[in-house]
Amino acid sequence: MDLEIIPYTPEDDRDALLLEEKCVQGTSLQVKFCRPSFVGRSEIYDNYKIYCAKSGQKLIGVIAGTVKNVHLHGQDIRALYVYDLRVHPEYRKGGVAKKLSCVLLDDLGQDVDCIYTLINGENERALGLVRHNFGPKVIIPLTYIIFPVYKKLKEAAGAIMRNVSRIHEAYLQGNPEVEFLPSFNGKELKGYIASLDSLDSGCSVWTNENILAEQVVRIPSYFKWMRVLNTILRPFFKLPSIPRENEIIRSWFLFDLYARDKQSLHSLLASVNNFALDQGRTYLYLLLEKNAALVDLIKETGLRFFTFPYCFLAKGRVFPKEADRIYIDIRDL
Repeated sequence: MDLEIIPYTPEDDRDALLLEEKCVQGTSLQVKFCRPSFVGRSEIYDNYKIYCAKSGQKLIGVIAGTVKNVHLHGQDIRALYVYDLRVHPEYRKGGVAKKLSCVLLDDLGQDVDCIYTLINGENERALGLVRHNFGPKVIIPLTYIIFPVYKKLKEAAGAIMRNVSRIHEAYLQGNPEVEFLPSFNGKELKGYIASLDSLDSGCSVWTNENILAEQVVRIPSYFKWMRVLNTILRPFFKLPSIPRENEIIRSWFLFDLYARDKQSLHSLLASVNNFALDQGRTYLYLLLEKNAALVDLIKETGLRFFTFPYCFLAKGRVFPKEADRIYIDIRDL
């Protein structure tokens, strides 16, 4: 195969979006990402590079990376986040992903202290590929918590809208042990929606709707039957929304979430739920470490949610330990 790895240019945007169409995520439930432009996801960072793999004139692969400053184990380091690795299904298992990774790391990885990425734990093909080509020194298990938004919830106290920087500072005060903390600039959060607090608990809200929206490609057959049952029972009960094929998932992400106790957490999440419901959202997402105390606290609230696994993988001169509490940069999602 005549393979060439070259920097992305604006003229590659249309072909990169067509490639994204081919790269469906998931197994039984399949989704793809819809973007106004391929580069838009990268433009939320200050320092990024995108590379394309071309066979002849055909774009068959892409990869992106961004270098950021983070605080880890008492020192400020430079970390490279690798993301948006896509290879056309017809050209997989031919070394395209490895060659893309090598070029990106040769460019951005020479003067960094840590290299990391995030992978859906259910995507066994991608996880295996990263293990083989990336060679991580640590894999930290994460949990994606998904709250369905479908009815008003009782709030113990109404939430107050706050400044995003104030919520971030309150989060850090309540979580002084957090590691892998990037520099924070609330004015540059392009997907930012709002920040709320209630009874000494708070969080901020982010959307990928105009950056990296999720569209359902295929749903399991039992989801289809659930949709039928949902339609029948909807006049009598309020039930979670079940997406249909080709539907854009109307979701928000929560970040910088902190809570005093289960009662204040319940009140906060109820307020966020009601805010999301008023804005036509159907799901709230939250990514946490699998063993985080907040996961158990969410269980104690009695709120309905479901989960799926995610992974943080890293290597380099220094990198987080598996026992560390790491900060999840909302821009990385």
